[in-house]
Amino acid sequence: MAYSYNTIFSSLLRDERELSKKYADILLLSAKADIQSKLQYIQRSNNETVAMLLTEATGRGYKINW
Repeated sequence: MAYSYNTIFSSLLRDERELSKKYADILLLSAKADIQSKLQYIQRSNNETVAMLLTEATGRGYKINW
């Protein structure tokens, strides 16, 4: 089954949004500062990766539905 780029990007955004919510929940429950720092770093890295993908996709003319 072939997927369109719009479907793939929409799925990616949905999954990233859910992952961000889970990181936020874990961050709230974490008492140790070193664990919080690592989770924040991971979350920022994920956000930057998705932002770069979206920038590249829109630059190539793909319509992203979110």
